[in-house]
Amino acid sequence: MKIAIVGAAGVRTPLLIYGLSEVSRRIPISEVAFWDIDSARLAAMGKVSRAMAKRSRLPASLEVCSTPEKALEGASYVITSVRAGGIEARVKDETIALAHGLVGQETVGAGGFACAMRNLAVMLEYARIIERIAPKAVVVNFTNPVGIISQGLLNHTAVNVIGVCDTPLETFESIATALGKNPFELDFDYLGLNHLGWVRSVRTSTGEDLLPTILAEPELVKKCYRHALFPPEFIQKLGLLPTEYLYFYYFPDIAYRNTKRTGRSRGEAISQMNRELFQRLSDSPESKLIEIYENYLRERNASYFSIEATAGTVRKEGQELYSQFSGYERIATMVLEALNAESPTSIPLTVRNNGALEDLQPNDAVELPCAVSSKGVTPARVGNAPQAVKDLLRQVKEYERLTVQAAVNHSEAAAVSALVTNPLVVQEKVATEVLSDYMQAFGNEMGLHS
Repeated sequence: MKIAIVGAAGVRTPLLIYGLSEVSRRIPISEVAFWDIDSARLAAMGKVSRAMAKRSRLPASLEVCSTPEKALEGASYVITSVRAGGIEARVKDETIALAHGLVGQETVGAGGFACAMRNLAVMLEYARIIERIAPKAVVVNFTNPVGIISQGLLNHTAVNVIGVCDTPLETFESIATALGKNPFELDFDYLGLNHLGWVRSVRTSTGEDLLPTILAEPELVKKCYRHALFPPEFIQKLGLLPTEYLYFYYFPDIAYRNTKRTGRSRGEAISQMNRELFQRLSDSPESKLIEIYENYLRERNASYFSIEATAGTVRKEGQELYSQFSGYERIATMVLEALNAESPTSIPLTVRNNGALEDLQPNDAVELPCAVSSKGVTPARVGNAPQAVKDLLRQVKEYERLTVQAAVNHSEAAAVSALVTNPLVVQEKVATEVLSDYMQAFGNEMGLHS
């Protein structure tokens, strides 16, 4: 079995290699092909990945390819993790939004819109190549914003795409840890969109729902999140456990003020971490590569959400670098393993709705628990969303539809409509001004015509 990684210069590629090493004991992986347009970073990540493969005893060969066609040829699975414009583009996405008094984040709000426009254009191009070179391949997509990219690929290409994100599983694991339970032994009733999801029950093997227990104890609510994102009384009134990204929708003013107080966006912080990582990698022998890389991961993980939630306070508790339940590499390998098994595994994924979430359209991309096996991927039928979140769910999905429309039709008018519909922008004057700044910053990469 050949696996192609498109966007392999990303800093999480060695994590994927670690995950593939583990799963290779259960599914036959013969080759992993790397492709990225950034050849210098690809060479660096290739070195770390080879060191990781050697340490983890991955039996497959690793090949850094000179063209996407070569990487994709013969692939059974294509893992895509593309960031058009690199981390520098993320910095612009976030800082331009902040300059207009908006939340500065790479997947939601105005910054998420700009990221989506560029990334979807690139992913549509890769989809055409996949349709031609590897039409039977399953595309496991990490490219952000996963919901919008999936919406575009599902409705405007013929590729077999599954959207993956580690946020739901990390949420589940945090809830289980707060309860002192094994997450593998709990059933999480979850629904929503990527980076807009809610847990509405947590059941034991005997069917007992533990959510009321959590909601009754403010300290338990706090333990469900790595930072104090949501006041316990807010969660108790909501009656659901939202994923962390709902913080930007529920408390945008606080997120904005904390980022401004810190003096830099998350993208700027990661840009600095990345520069230091690649410098250290270039100066170090092979024997030190994994140690340097893992120290980078610990620093990055510890600072996650710290800027937006606490104005920069870094968590001090120890971090489990390789979880058996959640994480970037874990969600990818769970999907690969499940697709090669007869018995289904329940995994939260972004897929075509097909009536599973009744509040949205059949062709919408939704994030739901899915039964995954060699027979395919089937989303759980979750009925209607709770009344407390239904309006927000519908509004964000309409924004996602309009963003795809803007990207596919190169329509500036649809882009303005998308931003006005986005609950983190709303005002037409601000939408028009921020769009103008993005078009000036990125030019043709935004793909828009008046």
